[in-house]
Amino acid sequence: MRLRSTRLAALALSLLGSCTDPTANPALLVGSDGAVATLPDASSAGQPAEPPSYMPPAAPAITGAVCERGGDDLVRDLFCADSPLQIESLADLQHAMAIDPLRNEVDRNVVISGHTTALSARNVSAANPRVIFVQREHPGEGREMFAVAFVRGEQTVELVAHDRPSGELRFFLITYRQACNYAPAGCSPGDLLTLEAESGWREVTLLEEEDLKNSALDCRQCHQPDGPGTPKLLRMQERARPWTHWFDFTTDGGRALIADYIAMKGDEPLAGVTAARMQVAIAAPLVGLVSHESQEEQPNPFDSPRIETEVRASAPAQPFDNSIPGKSAAWRVAYEVAKRGAAIAVPYHDVKVTDPAKLAAATAAYRSYLAGEVTTDELADLRDIYPDDAMLQAEIGLTTEPGLDASGVLRQACLQCHNTRLDNAISRARFIADFSVLGREQRDRAIERLMLPPDDPRAMPPPHHRALTAEGRQRLIDALR
Repeated sequence: MRLRSTRLAALALSLLGSCTDPTANPALLVGSDGAVATLPDASSAGQPAEPPSYMPPAAPAITGAVCERGGDDLVRDLFCADSPLQIESLADLQHAMAIDPLRNEVDRNVVISGHTTALSARNVSAANPRVIFVQREHPGEGREMFAVAFVRGEQTVELVAHDRPSGELRFFLITYRQACNYAPAGCSPGDLLTLEAESGWREVTLLEEEDLKNSALDCRQCHQPDGPGTPKLLRMQERARPWTHWFDFTTDGGRALIADYIAMKGDEPLAGVTAARMQVAIAAPLVGLVSHESQEEQPNPFDSPRIETEVRASAPAQPFDNSIPGKSAAWRVAYEVAKRGAAIAVPYHDVKVTDPAKLAAATAAYRSYLAGEVTTDELADLRDIYPDDAMLQAEIGLTTEPGLDASGVLRQACLQCHNTRLDNAISRARFIADFSVLGREQRDRAIERLMLPPDDPRAMPPPHHRALTAEGRQRLIDALR
């Protein structure tokens, strides 16, 4: 099945995760309350006849707007130079940033994640992991801090670097198109989830956090959760060994994730990282970067040692066999904090987020593809790999918890982006996820947005955020009435 729209990443690089309205100006980012923010005219750049509804605009004019805004950072050095940077593949970007996935020190500057609670949660698993290249600041060696995150299927790359004068973190999003975006049938999973996704890029565009602040891709709601004027931070909730959800050959969980990936992908490289390098991946580079850049404790941290111990006690076959989901009292405490909207979602309690039967089927399908028995167009969607159980989906961060009352649904689905801590100067602030402060006009607008089909860019919650169960949606609509 081909997809007319792609699911976006987080502008948060789990450490870090605008939607365009296909019926409107492609240079508009749709805000969370339906308002739009105008970006430079992209019409001259040859937009697809039907832009995917979850994709931000892609056009050189938008990159030019970022450059005209001014700033002094590593990313602008690349995109705002007198000679424009020519990027047609992930390898081109890596070359421009002096990232060499094959050099001997690769185990010091690449980390791989099999789960995230960022906006790319519906894309990332051991079958389709996120790769993050990191570099610590080394002034004496002329090296600046950066992190670059890539996951197949999203047609985006996330970057973070320092503003040189202030030392503040700056977050960026690169978007691109592929040939399939311009084809009548759109992009198939094979176009987006194989090596095809890493080259043949078109309309490569740079957007900055400022461009996305009033959109569904706002990175500041995760990286500046206390609002304007407060410190920004990188995100990694599992900062203590065994670093649950991160590929790491020194831990049981890390080896379990690596084994699932190799079973499916064999010797196929990912983002230039070979299978041999994948099998000696470690989490330490990101731990070091996040600890150095963000001295504060992570909001709602994931207590990996305790949670994994409790999970294994409840389900002894974990982490290699997750057919019986684990349980953890420590995890439950963190989950309840997130459920009431007091912090970002906590990662899943088990190492693996995949359904065993679905993973086995996807593995067989991909092996057939690698053997030439299945074409790119015929390849199944590897992202349809999570459990069907509604409660497990809520615990993974994909949906709201079944059985919640309307207030609970509102808090779990909406409060992270719609709260008084965030920027009150943007239109999204007109809606606060609290029934006690919502007027009739706000309630009517919310009902209208809740009733839109998921492929409408104005639909709330945005489909790449936590989705509502049918029960939860109806309870919310009834309460808003």
